[in-house]
Amino acid sequence: MSRSFRPRRIMLFIGITLLLLVVGVLALKIPNKVHAAGSTLFVGQFTGSNTGCASPGFTSVQAAVDAANAGDTVYLCGTTPFSEQVIITRAITLTGDSGATIQAPHPFPATPLTRLPSQFTTDNLFVPQAIVIVWGAGSNATITNLTIAGVLPGNGSCANEEFGVLVIADGTATLSGDQVRDIRDSNPALYGCQFGDGIRIGRTYWPTANFSAFLVENFVGHATITNTTVSGYQKNGITIDGPGTTADVRGNTVNGAGRDTLLAPIIAQNGIQVSRGASAQVRGNTVTGNSYTGSSFASSGGILIFGGCGDPLVTGVQVMGNTLTNNDVGIYLNNFTDDCSAPATTMTNDKAVNNTVSNDAVTNVGDGTSSGFPYKGYQAGIDDIGNNDKIINNTISGAGYTPAQTTQGGPFVMPIDTSSFQTISPKVHANAIR
Repeated sequence: MSRSFRPRRIMLFIGITLLLLVVGVLALKIPNKVHAAGSTLFVGQFTGSNTGCASPGFTSVQAAVDAANAGDTVYLCGTTPFSEQVIITRAITLTGDSGATIQAPHPFPATPLTRLPSQFTTDNLFVPQAIVIVWGAGSNATITNLTIAGVLPGNGSCANEEFGVLVIADGTATLSGDQVRDIRDSNPALYGCQFGDGIRIGRTYWPTANFSAFLVENFVGHATITNTTVSGYQKNGITIDGPGTTADVRGNTVNGAGRDTLLAPIIAQNGIQVSRGASAQVRGNTVTGNSYTGSSFASSGGILIFGGCGDPLVTGVQVMGNTLTNNDVGIYLNNFTDDCSAPATTMTNDKAVNNTVSNDAVTNVGDGTSSGFPYKGYQAGIDDIGNNDKIINNTISGAGYTPAQTTQGGPFVMPIDTSSFQTISPKVHANAIR
């Protein structure tokens, strides 16, 4: 989510990213035997009798997933990565040895439309690159103690979309103890492209195959994400998007690129985003290093709540007990009217409570004068554009949020910003500003 500005105020925009093909499945040897639900299917580097990692039954994760019954476990043996895409449409557990990895194949093979939700065929939708896809009302997949790894091969242009884990079309996933890393394009020249989500739950808009239109598909997803580390992403670490989409995001570590990387001057990242009518609880996470250092007027966010501007509001989200370090904006609570000109006129009731927010330097210096904002750069511990939101008992510290930094023609820096867009009835109590 980048940050742009109108006269007298900062505005957000959510880049609706382009999508591009093409993901495939390796369907290798499947043991020709019947197994009961609750069985374990072992995936290794050779095929045997499926009695354990010493004699696995499959050499392809997708083949094992396809053979599994509801209630089965697919177990990945060893630390040699399985280079393939995996699509899950049934209630199974996907886990493995410590260090077991599913990584993006190079090149990324085409995904048969028959493996995707029917809208990809009926509405002629563009096919993304996604390493793991969970979809369908019966999916209810548990993914635990695995590594999902890029880098993704892309297609040489910004007409692309890349995901580590994608949950859509009424899919449900539980992620616990996983690592999702390096979900970005292989070409550094494309780091400014607005794609590359580590984990994406739900999606409102989807482009047609020729990009002539973005259709409102409202692909709903549901997830519980705990004790998972997301790093090396291009745009967002975790995104929860669209009306009806729900998520519980607890105890995760989400690490942005930081200030001294190729990505920092090129793209405004977000650690955790809840947008366009989605519902989520965001608690006890550690989010660091979402910092934009380029010349455009944009800001990165640690946790971003965004609704309105023609889409549904995001209401009742509790952002509690998180630790946010060296993000341009620690927490955005932003809901607008349909025309993006003012805070939402109905109560949004989002809460930022008991969070620890710090930033040790002013590094966001993009020039906003062309938009009528007389500052260079924007940093805030908590930025509230909403109606009846609560900002309570947070600790905000560091030179990166110290008001003394705010000077005309210089950066706009605040610990808590509820005034520059005339937030409606904010409840701000017992916050420690250090």
